[in-house]
Amino acid sequence: MSFLFPAFLAGALAVAIPIVLHFARREAAPRVPFSDIRFLQRVPLMQARRRRIREWLLLALRIAALLLLALAFARPFFDATGLAGRPVTIVAVDRSFSMSLPGRFEQARAAARAAIAEAPPGHLVGLVTFDEQARVAAAPAADRAAAVAALARAETGFGATRYGAALAAAARSIGSREGRIVVVTDLQRAGWEAAGAGSAPPGVSVRTVDVGAAGPNLAVTALEIGPAGAAAVVVNAGVQPRSSTVALRVDGTVLDSAAVTLEAGATTVGFDAPLPRAGVLEVAVDDPGGVPADDRRYHLLDPPAPLAIVFVTAGGRSGAGAFYLERALLAAGDDSPFVVRRLEPAGISPAALDGVAAVLLLETAGLGRSARGQLAAYVESGGGLLIAAGPRLDPALVAEFVGAGSTPTAPPPGGDGALRWSVTATRHPLFETFEGQAGTLGQVRFRQAMRVDGADGRVLAAFSDGGPALVERTAGRGRVLVFASDLNNEWNDFPRQPTFVPFVHEVVRYLGRQRQPARERLVAAAPPGVDPRPGVVIEPASGRALVINVDPRESDLARLTADEFLSRIRPSAVPGSAAGSEPVDAAGREAEQRYWWYLLLAVAVVLVAESWLGRSAA
Repeated sequence: MSFLFPAFLAGALAVAIPIVLHFARREAAPRVPFSDIRFLQRVPLMQARRRRIREWLLLALRIAALLLLALAFARPFFDATGLAGRPVTIVAVDRSFSMSLPGRFEQARAAARAAIAEAPPGHLVGLVTFDEQARVAAAPAADRAAAVAALARAETGFGATRYGAALAAAARSIGSREGRIVVVTDLQRAGWEAAGAGSAPPGVSVRTVDVGAAGPNLAVTALEIGPAGAAAVVVNAGVQPRSSTVALRVDGTVLDSAAVTLEAGATTVGFDAPLPRAGVLEVAVDDPGGVPADDRRYHLLDPPAPLAIVFVTAGGRSGAGAFYLERALLAAGDDSPFVVRRLEPAGISPAALDGVAAVLLLETAGLGRSARGQLAAYVESGGGLLIAAGPRLDPALVAEFVGAGSTPTAPPPGGDGALRWSVTATRHPLFETFEGQAGTLGQVRFRQAMRVDGADGRVLAAFSDGGPALVERTAGRGRVLVFASDLNNEWNDFPRQPTFVPFVHEVVRYLGRQRQPARERLVAAAPPGVDPRPGVVIEPASGRALVINVDPRESDLARLTADEFLSRIRPSAVPGSAAGSEPVDAAGREAEQRYWWYLLLAVAVVLVAESWLGRSAA
């Protein structure tokens, strides 16, 4: 048996206290001469003997309680392996795709085998492989052959470098013991920039094994689709210009290709070929001898699933307050990117809002406290809510979601008797589609508006009298937009302006962005059950197609020195044992067995018995 905190065994010395008290309280009855003992009651000898037995039992129970308590605090455990407490060497091997240059990972394997062989005698040796996630390939063991065999099976992947994940996994395997971590890597600077810093527990040293600088590499780091066609960003990581061919493919068929000279750094390569409406678009650069994983990038041309939009109107009908908005969202006919349905306030529920990308609140008649709470919960969970002022909207609702609102009031008289508005946040995603022409929105004339307090949100647009016209506020993972006038040609002429339809579309897309399923993911965010490699995949849970690309930050092959690497490591608390690996350290063994709990239970039983016996002896 071993103990996690053997110093607590000194508490067993407390057993001297009940022993001393037991003998100190014993009284020797003095002999007293009596002239006549005929009147004294006879005391059976057996009763005195029973009392003495009870006293010895009480003493034994008190001693047992103190001993059991000391054992419980010392945290005993059994270690059949004999490995607990032995120091550990963990070799962490970088398997990110920057290590996939020809011959590079073989060099890393050789360096890792040398690190395993050079581990001090008496050390347990384990192996961790890492990219964006770290995996315990071989748990710490006295037999180093297990780590060597796991190293032989290791291969590079498509993830990016994350040193913090490697150090965390290695530290969990070491646990509360002393040890060392050997990181075999190309010392890529991007591996720290994503996480900031790493940590290692006290008593654990860290050193690096550098596999050397990477050679020349070309990488496709971005792919954009615009009205003019496709454009790709190709990065030349070297210092000399390189000639190469960049090809544009759809479902494996070449649509266009260009012979280009790529200067050091990033170059944008455009393609004029018309693109089909559906298919998997791929841009690939010819880069023999470079990193293969970042030579291509994918994009899904298939139109996204329509966004589900809900109008909240009195009676659930397409009333006067929703007519122009509904026509704007369905302007594209059968090809509309939106699916619109109406909902009455009393029908608002989690089931009714399930799968809804954005809610447009136009009328509040019948919107009770429960429905308002459901809307607030919907926004907190990532939904988007647009509140448009109008004659059928209760201004008190604005106060609940954005700030203080007041009843609509007519604007002060101006030259034409109406207010204008202008965009104050020109860089906001809502106005990207106007490409610097957000001033065209200023042609709208507002005859009436709600005074909205924008102190608790961000004012995106303002009226000519300085009052907020469009206010945004985030709540949880969702967003709320408040438009301080109506969107139905009652308080303004906005629905008759050419900017109305694109504005409405951008508002709905922006609000529904959180609820719109991702069509492109990086390797690290590949859905469960999907092979994490670049290309097009089918998500098992939904059956949707999406594309997976490598992290473009990994294509930046800038390096740091070993001293810079070590300067990012901070001391940390002692971690627990690694998930999925056998806990061979003392803390792991004790946590697995938890005998202290049974000892405390035995203390409670002994104290109950001592209390009962002491009461019966009184």
